Amino acid sequence: MTMKSHAKDIWDRTKRRAISRRPPGVVDDPLPQRIEVFVRRRLLHFNRLWLQARSAGTHAGTAPERPIFILGCPRSGTTLLFRLLRRHELLGGPLGEGHILWNTYQHPRLKGWTSDRLTADDIHPDEPGRIYAGIAKIAGSARFMDKTPRSSLRVPYLNELFPDAVFVLLKRNGPATVSSLIEGWTLRHGISYRLPEPLDLAEYKGRFWCYLLPPGWREWSHSSIPEVAALQYVSSYETALADLAHIPKERILELRFEDLLARPEMEIARILEGLGLPPSKAVTAMASDLGAHPVQTTSPPRPDKWRDREDQIRPIMPLIAPTMAKL
Repeated sequence: MTMKSHAKDIWDRTKRRAISRRPPGVVDDPLPQRIEVFVRRRLLHFNRLWLQARSAGTHAGTAPERPIFILGCPRSGTTLLFRLLRRHELLGGPLGEGHILWNTYQHPRLKGWTSDRLTADDIHPDEPGRIYAGIAKIAGSARFMDKTPRSSLRVPYLNELFPDAVFVLLKRNGPATVSSLIEGWTLRHGISYRLPEPLDLAEYKGRFWCYLLPPGWREWSHSSIPEVAALQYVSSYETALADLAHIPKERILELRFEDLLARPEMEIARILEGLGLPPSKAVTAMASDLGAHPVQTTSPPRPDKWRDREDQIRPIMPLIAPTMAKL
C-alpha cells in the first residue's frame, strides 16, 4: 500500500467512525466530512483558475467536432460507462466530471440557486470561446467526451454550444437508482453544493446538497431524503427525454445499465459503432472482465440491493413509476 492510499484509508476510517456515532435515523455533516468538502471545493476552484490560465490567449473560435456527452441520473452507472469509453485511444476529456469547464459561468449561485437547469439563453457572450479553449487544452487532438450527470438538465445549453454533439443516455431501473441516491445522501457522498439556506429534511438539517440540483428543489426542502432522491431521478430523466425529443435521432444513443452489465461486450460494441469509433482492444478488455474494474460505490453491489431499503422505496414508487414507464 502506498503512502497516499494508506493516508486515504485512515481518512476514510475516520469519516466512517464519525458517521457511525450518529443517532439512528439522523444524517449530519461530521467535522471530517466538512473538512473534505472544503478541500475539494478549493481544489476545484484552483483547477478552474489553472485551466483558465493555461487557456489564456488560446484562439478556439469553433466547437470541437462531434463531442460526446453521457447523460443519466446520478448513481445510474454513468461512471462505469464513462470509464469504459475513456479507455478508447481516440477519446479524451476530464478524468472525472467536467465541473472544471462548466462551473465558471454556470454555477447555480449565479442564478439565485434556482437549479442546475440550463438552456441556450444562459450562455454568456464570451463563454463559448473560453470553453472551446479549455476543451482544446484538456482533450488535445482527441475527440472530447464528458460525463457530468447535471448535463441531463442541460441538453439545450450543450446543443447550442456544440451543434453536432452526440448524446448517450444511460437509463437505469428506478428503485435501484433511487436506493443508491438515498445511500449516497445518508453517507454524505456526492456533496455538490453548500446552499444559501439550510435544508429541513426529516433526516438531515444542514446546507450541503448531494448530487444534481433539480428545478423546484426548494419545494422539497422540508420533505425527506427518499423524496429528494425520487425528485432527482424524475427530474434527470424527464428533462433529458423532453429535450432530446428536439435533437436529431442520429445524434442520440440509448443504453440500459442492466443491459450493460448483462452483456457488456455486445453493448459497448454497439455504442462504439453508434459513435463512429473503431473497436478498441482496451475497451473490449475491460468490458470482458468488468468485475476486475470496480467502480466506486457506497457499498458492494448486489442484485436487488435496493430491497434493503424497500421500506423507503415503496412510498416513493408513485413518484417514479411514470418516469420508469417512459424509459
